[in-house]
Amino acid sequence: MSPHWEIGTASVGFEPIAPQALASVARIDPYSVWANATHYRDLGGTPRGRIPIAIEMKQGGDTAQQFARTIERNGWQDWIWMSALYRDPPAALEATRFCTAHVTREFYAHLNTDLAGRFERFTEALVITSHVDARADRVPAGHAPMREGLGSAIVGVCDEDIAFTHARFSEDAAGTRTRFQCFWNQNDAVEPAAGLGYGSELLKHQMDALLNDARLHAETPHPAGGARIYGFAHDGPAVAELAGRYPSRALRRAGPANNDADQETPLPMIGVQLKRRCRTMRHAFGPCPDAEVLDAVRYVVQRAQDIGGAACHALVSLNAGHVAWQQDGSSLIESALDELMDTGACSVVLPSGNLDLSHCRGALTIAEHAEAELHWPVRAHFASPSLAEIWCASDADAPDVDVQIVPPDGIASAWLTLGDIGTYTRGGDAICTVVHLGRGARGAGHMILVALAPTAARSGMRRAAAGEWLIRLRNNARAKLTAYAWMQCDESSDETPLVVPSHSRDGGK
Repeated sequence: MSPHWEIGTASVGFEPIAPQALASVARIDPYSVWANATHYRDLGGTPRGRIPIAIEMKQGGDTAQQFARTIERNGWQDWIWMSALYRDPPAALEATRFCTAHVTREFYAHLNTDLAGRFERFTEALVITSHVDARADRVPAGHAPMREGLGSAIVGVCDEDIAFTHARFSEDAAGTRTRFQCFWNQNDAVEPAAGLGYGSELLKHQMDALLNDARLHAETPHPAGGARIYGFAHDGPAVAELAGRYPSRALRRAGPANNDADQETPLPMIGVQLKRRCRTMRHAFGPCPDAEVLDAVRYVVQRAQDIGGAACHALVSLNAGHVAWQQDGSSLIESALDELMDTGACSVVLPSGNLDLSHCRGALTIAEHAEAELHWPVRAHFASPSLAEIWCASDADAPDVDVQIVPPDGIASAWLTLGDIGTYTRGGDAICTVVHLGRGARGAGHMILVALAPTAARSGMRRAAAGEWLIRLRNNARAKLTAYAWMQCDESSDETPLVVPSHSRDGGK
């Protein structure tokens, strides 16, 4: 079958997101629409188990805790499950509205019935599959040992690679005691962490035992099946150490009344090794796994209060930088982190400067009733999908913009208007998907998602064409339009596609 475009609307929907389900949620995630339109082909296939989702409950509706207890009371755990982080939160977090859940595909059938009107928005962790066992997990979160008087602050470190074994995290010169009070490895599926549902948790005495055993047997060959010692990124220990020492140095500057020895004592720590993405998305930025990131910060806050008491403040270093989102604070994860910080229970620091924005960002201004285009060079041999988020803002109340996609082979799509979903197919397979739903789950602005299949694929014909793709925008309003493009592609390549805006031209209206 020759390449061609198919244009539909959100009212038609893609199973299992049926029209009724779409209508029951105020703000739909464009990534979920793309995933269903392509049957999760670029995400490792349709999930067979549970998918982690991040949720914003409706303003004035249930809190996260109330919703978690509703799930248990109604016996819905077979298709939606929430961890003890939300079922049994500390008092400071009882009124929070942002939460996570682990859902089966049956969840979508309940959106317009049991769940109707409950959610403002939700996002799927498309790059991650959950291995939570809802039936086996009924242990409350308060099982961590209490250490009252430990201090008024604890440092939390959340990263994809952390090592509690690193010398910088030792309490003693011999390296047999770690500063980590507890450590959650979200990747470990051997023994699900009690109350958390996935990953495994180590407490301080367990980590100290591993460190002491490692020291005693440093020169002895290790038997097969020994204890897992977690790896670390090159910058992880340094960043975590700086986070742990900064508050004490700040106290030193406050005045001479503080004792120097006390000031130089590093703060205790809590660690979370974030869940890694599925193989097909490992080298691409991809949509942010909101659920795992929110779970990680909630874990740090809850364990900090379990360990240090209700007044213990968590200083969280979150190494989860991203080039998606609108990045104005309105994304779901940013809003959720703001809510946590507003409780006074934590402070969260995000990374900055990890990427050259000139290689992944483009911007243009379109005059009223004019057109413009973005040139998107897509390189060959990308094993992961390439994704573009086009965020539009208008001097008018809301943008009135159409989009047209021109692949390198020159078969242009029709102009897609608000509410349209377009797919460029070859041999029945979706090569390019365009989701134009306006204000959705990923931010407060007007977003158009353009998703390309990998340019290198095992299955022969199903691959996007490498070369220059054009994204044309048409401003229909009597007001200026500004468009910002965030491009996401395979990180493993030596180069990242550069988005090049061209000059606007008269739309002929």
